Amino acid sequence: MKKITALLLAACMLLLFTACGGGKEVKIDELSAELVASGAFTMDMGQYAMNAALAGPTYGFDEADVTESVFYFNNATAEEIFLAKAADKDAAAKLEGLCKTRVESQKAALEMYAPDAIPRLDNAIVVTADNYVIFVVANDAAAARTIVDKYMK
Repeated sequence: MKKITALLLAACMLLLFTACGGGKEVKIDELSAELVASGAFTMDMGQYAMNAALAGPTYGFDEADVTESVFYFNNATAEEIFLAKAADKDAAAKLEGLCKTRVESQKAALEMYAPDAIPRLDNAIVVTADNYVIFVVANDAAAARTIVDKYMK
């Protein structure tokens, strides 16, 4: 009887632990607010908040691939914040690739008229965890990275 009770208890615990393992949950609004307030950017990024619907055409993804996003973009400094919750892990992987492509296309576009932005792009942060994709181009990449790491752990 003790063996059966122990076996049932172990099975219940296993079910409990697997039910709790629902993946990472990132509060995109909190992360974006902390990044904007961080001082990691050359200008107040709050004034560069974009309509999230503009992120799709900017990065080249289908709206169905993203369930939630925040987008800030300063064309003069190449600084930007794009935080997204993708529909699934495949969409997240696609978004990550598009963010990396964005870095390269921005470098090509800015090398002639804003070469001082290139080091920011060289230090761009692109992080994916579960369905979340974080893309940040900041003047102080180390400060931005510290904030991103806090939310992505």
